[in-house]
Amino acid sequence: MAKRRILAGGIAQESHSFNPVPTGRSWFNIRAGREAVEGARGSNSVLGGIVDAAEASGAEVIVPVLFRAQSGGPVEEAVFADARDILCDAARRGDFDAIVLPLHGGMLTPSLEDPEGALMAALRAIVGDDVPMTAGFDLHAHVTPEILARCDLLAGYLTNPHADQGSTGRRATRAALDMLEGRLRPALAAVHLPMLTLGHDRTDEEPLLSLHRRAREAVERGAAHDVSIFNAQQFLDVRGLGQWVLAYGNGTPPDDVALELARTLWDRRRELIGTYPSLEEQLDRAARGTPRPLVLGDQGDRVAGGSPGDGTHVLRALLARGDLPASAVPVVDAEAVRACLAAGPGREVTLTVGGRFSRVAPPTEVTGVVVAAGTSAEVVYDGPADAGYRAALGAHAVLRAGKVHVVLTDQPYSYLDPGYFRAMGVDPAQLGIVVTRSGYHFTLNYAAIGECVTVDTPGMTSYRVAELPFTVARPFFPLDDIEVTPRLHARGSGVP
Repeated sequence: MAKRRILAGGIAQESHSFNPVPTGRSWFNIRAGREAVEGARGSNSVLGGIVDAAEASGAEVIVPVLFRAQSGGPVEEAVFADARDILCDAARRGDFDAIVLPLHGGMLTPSLEDPEGALMAALRAIVGDDVPMTAGFDLHAHVTPEILARCDLLAGYLTNPHADQGSTGRRATRAALDMLEGRLRPALAAVHLPMLTLGHDRTDEEPLLSLHRRAREAVERGAAHDVSIFNAQQFLDVRGLGQWVLAYGNGTPPDDVALELARTLWDRRRELIGTYPSLEEQLDRAARGTPRPLVLGDQGDRVAGGSPGDGTHVLRALLARGDLPASAVPVVDAEAVRACLAAGPGREVTLTVGGRFSRVAPPTEVTGVVVAAGTSAEVVYDGPADAGYRAALGAHAVLRAGKVHVVLTDQPYSYLDPGYFRAMGVDPAQLGIVVTRSGYHFTLNYAAIGECVTVDTPGMTSYRVAELPFTVARPFFPLDDIEVTPRLHARGSGVP
C-alpha cells in the first residue's frame, strides 16, 4: 500500500470583537513545507501532534502553509484570504488522502464571523464528502453548525490552562487515519448552551474538573469515541456564542453522553464566574517579600484574550511605589520602541508610553535608561504548553526606570512563556515581580520560576463582560436571565 499523505495547515488566531487594532500579516509566524514539518515535529503543538501521529503510522504530512498569530483584533481580510487560497490550491493539486487542520477556532475577519467554517466549506467544495477532514481546535473556540457539518471529527483541547495541544493534534490525526482504514465512522451528538464561563474555568479545578473526568471516563469505557467540551472565548460578539459539548461515537451518536455533560454544565453555570485578588494586595505582598518571584496575570489587558496590550494600569501602580522589588511589565508601543532604538542602549530617555487603545489608564510618562533594544529576536518556548515552539519577535526595547523594567514591543505578545522576556535580555527568574498579558494560561510555563497569581485589573479583557457593548451575541448567560433546556444538535453518521 502506498504511503498515506495528510494535508495540514491553515490559519490560527483568536480574535476579540472589541479590539480596534486589526491583526495584519506581520503579526503572524508563517511556516510552510519541510520547515513547518521539521519545526513542529516533537513539539507540544497541534501541528506537532499531527506530524508525530502521522509519522508513527507511516504517513506523511504536507503543510502548504500555516499562519499562526497571538490573540488580537480581527484578522485582515487579505491575510485570511491568502492562507485560505494557498491551502485550497494545494487541495486542488490532490495527491493526499485526508485533511487535518491545526486551527484555533476563535478567529474573526471584518466580514466573517466564522472564518474556520468558511475555510472548511472551501475545502469541501474542492475535495468532496469522501475525503476525511478533521481538526484540532483550542478549547476556547467558537464552534458553529457550519464547522460541524463539514468536519468529520473536531477535537478540542481537554486542559485549561492548555497543556495538551500535541495530544489534540494526535487525536484528530488518528481519527482521520482510522476513517481511511474503515475503523471509524464518526457519529456526532452535539449540544449548544448560550452561556459564558467567566474566569472560573480551569479544568484542574471544579466545576470543570469533574465534568472532564466524566467525559474521559465515557471514552475509556467505550460509551463515546471522543468528547470535547468547548468554553467559548468571552469577547466574541457573534451569533451563536456559547458552549458546545461534542461527543462522537463510532457509527452511533452517543446522545446520552452529550446531554448528561451539557445538563451538568448548565446546572453549574453560576460556579463558572470567578473572582480574583486585587493588584494592590499582591503588590503589598511583594513589598513584604515573597520566597519566589510573583508572576502576575494582568487579566484586564490580556493579549492572550485579544487585548491590544498597551494598558498602563499595572505600569502606573509599579512606578508609584518605591517599596517594591525589581519588576518587569510589558507595554505595546511602536513609537516608544523606535525612540529607544534611536537612542541606543545606555542612553536616558523620557517617553510617553501606552494607553492609546486600552483606555482604562492614560498614556504614561516614563524616564529611564535604555538597557536593551533590537529589531528582531527568536523566542523558544520552555513549555510545558507549546514546548519547543519557536516564535519571531519584532522590534523591542527594555527601558529601566528605577527598579521597573518597561518591556516595550511594536506588536502585542501575551508572554505565555518566560522565553519572551529572555529574548529581550530580561531574566524573569531574577526579578521580584513579573507581569504577563495573560489571565491564567501563563501559569503552566512560569510555575518553575515563581508563584503565579491572576489579579483583578480593569480593561478590555476583564471578565466584567457587562461593561462591553455586546449586541449580536445576546441573549446569553450571565448577561441575560434565560432558561435553557439542553437539547441535541446531532449530525449522526458521516458528512451530510
